[in-house]
Amino acid sequence: MGSVRSDEDARRLEQRLVVLRWIVAAFGAAQVGFAIRDRASDPRFVLPLGVALVVGLAVGNVAISGAARKAEGAQLKALGILAFALDALVIVGFVWLATDGPADPVWVVGYLVPLEGAARWGLLGAAFGAAAFLVGQLLPEIGVVVAPSAMKTHAPAIAFRASMALVVGAVAGSFASLSRREAALAERRARDAEAAAARAEAAAAKEGQARAEVAAFHAAALAEPDMDRLAPSLQPTAEAIADELGCDALGILVRDRGSAGEVGFVAYGVHGDPGYLRGDRLFPASAPVAAAALEGSPVIAPPDAVVPMIVRGEIVGALHERSGNASATSAERKEVLRGLADQLGLVLESARLRADQQATVQRLRELDQMKSDFVAITSHELRTPLSGIRGFVDMLRRRGSDLTTDQHDEYLSIVLTQTDRLIHLVEDLLVVSRVEAGKLSLEPTELDVRQLLEQVTDGLGDTAAGIRIEEGPDAPVRMVADPNRLIQVLTNLVHNAVKFSPPGEMVMLRWRTPAEGTVAFDVVDRGTGVPEADVGRIFERFHQRESSLMHTEGFGLGLYISKLLTEAMGGWIDVNSVVGEGSTFTVTLPSARTLPAPARPSAPAHAD
Repeated sequence: MGSVRSDEDARRLEQRLVVLRWIVAAFGAAQVGFAIRDRASDPRFVLPLGVALVVGLAVGNVAISGAARKAEGAQLKALGILAFALDALVIVGFVWLATDGPADPVWVVGYLVPLEGAARWGLLGAAFGAAAFLVGQLLPEIGVVVAPSAMKTHAPAIAFRASMALVVGAVAGSFASLSRREAALAERRARDAEAAAARAEAAAAKEGQARAEVAAFHAAALAEPDMDRLAPSLQPTAEAIADELGCDALGILVRDRGSAGEVGFVAYGVHGDPGYLRGDRLFPASAPVAAAALEGSPVIAPPDAVVPMIVRGEIVGALHERSGNASATSAERKEVLRGLADQLGLVLESARLRADQQATVQRLRELDQMKSDFVAITSHELRTPLSGIRGFVDMLRRRGSDLTTDQHDEYLSIVLTQTDRLIHLVEDLLVVSRVEAGKLSLEPTELDVRQLLEQVTDGLGDTAAGIRIEEGPDAPVRMVADPNRLIQVLTNLVHNAVKFSPPGEMVMLRWRTPAEGTVAFDVVDRGTGVPEADVGRIFERFHQRESSLMHTEGFGLGLYISKLLTEAMGGWIDVNSVVGEGSTFTVTLPSARTLPAPARPSAPAHAD
């Protein structure tokens, strides 16, 4: 037995048959009226049976209508079988009761039974309906009659009627089956069309995503970050990647180290609100994103996805996405972020290599310039004392017997002075080479600060009279440092201060405690001062200002050596100068060698 296409179609068919049943019930009510009119001639059972059929059909129709709205699946199938049985019984009963002879056309109403069967189950339902119609037509032939006139129907007429009922049902069943097949085919085609549309939409979305990913990779590949300007270089890259992938928030993090050497990340590219701002420093102890970036593998913790940038086994940065969309944490999305992170890692590594290459080239240029400067300076500075030594020694050798004792002493004193100058120049070069090669050794010891400063002034000879030692606020009596290197630094600074001070002006050498655990040495003069343009260069090697050339010869290594030695001892050196008023050079050192390098004060504190 065939079935209707769907529950909705079956329910719709039952609702339509409800109308047909009310029409049949109206027909039955009319026949009941005729039976009331002819009750004197009809058998007694006709009127009660007609009323029972009408009432039974009405009650059954109401029940079927209510059940059809709630029934589903197998319940609808069972309801359809019961409804067909009720309709066939009632219609065949009405035809049997209403037929008044062979010429009575009431039998035509019986065709409704094969038509309903065809509508329900196609050809098979039409055959069932035709059989029920045939049974109704045979009732008079077997003696079950309402009126004697009904016996006049002959077998050929019954066969014709049954055959026509079968034909009508078959035609209706064929149309119904064809309609169902067409409907099923149309539905299948509609489903196929919907599936094709869904596939096309998915393909379009996938193509769009692929294009976005390609564009994102393109943006990452074309990124050329400048290691000196990472923030403005990586920000457009972050914006481009976020726009192409539709990210709610995205961050490009680059590995860096904090002031204490701890590993962290700097947000150089930020789109949206990933939980930090561009330029912020993130450390594992306080930022879960930084901790996840150091895991070495992608970390998905909705709404965050963190993928490290790994180059040659080293984490150089991380790509961080924050999104409220679940697809942002899918496996496919993770692979996209991993590919972008790998690409950005290569870009950053390439930028670092370029920066290293540029630094190497710059260093080679500096070394070449240093070589040229060294050759030029040594050719001049070493030749001058050597020429003086050679000249006076030659004079002593050739005319020694003609010279007086005072002349001998004078010439030997000049030779000794030039020799000391040569020794000083050579020692400066040795110190520079040791510090730059990292081979300078320090010998810290506990020392008396005032005694050390007195050694500095005593070592300057006659110029010591113009130097005043002063004890500043909270100045310590003792400290731990390398006395030889500290004396060398302060001697260079005091010697320069005396050299650039006008005659009769005092140079002050002061020590104090600017912050806990530190000692500062100030060398204050009232000389010409350092022009602002030269302040940033006076600590460079071989740098000499024009005014300094008027005072002395030299390599221009004094301040450079002072800076190197100060930093080697864990401190730093500053200068505060006003042209025409003088300069103050300040050396800040830790008061105990066991302490780490002291923190450099902020600008406001430094100004105070």
